[in-house]
Amino acid sequence: MRYLALVLLALCATTGTLQAQTMIPSLDEPGRKGDLARAAKQRSATQFDATDEDKDGRLSRTEVGKHSRYLTDNFDKLDADKDGYLAWEEFLGHNRWPK
Repeated sequence: MRYLALVLLALCATTGTLQAQTMIPSLDEPGRKGDLARAAKQRSATQFDATDEDKDGRLSRTEVGKHSRYLTDNFDKLDADKDGYLAWEEFLGHNRWPK
């Protein structure tokens, strides 16, 4: 019984650690992962800025409809705060890369 309790405790501690990790690399990570993250952020920023026609820092459903089928089809899922716009973080799907 004590052994089972220790195993469950270890499993719970490990699960919390795994949830804290992410597959999104940090921009300041050295090496290839960091290089890829910085390049991906730049491509994303270019796409976001090109889609943001009125330059208000957010994407409306109309703006998205002119530029991206994927964003159009998934707009409601991506709009986490349901304000009718996609902010930078909603566009990316994470908040690890500041605009």
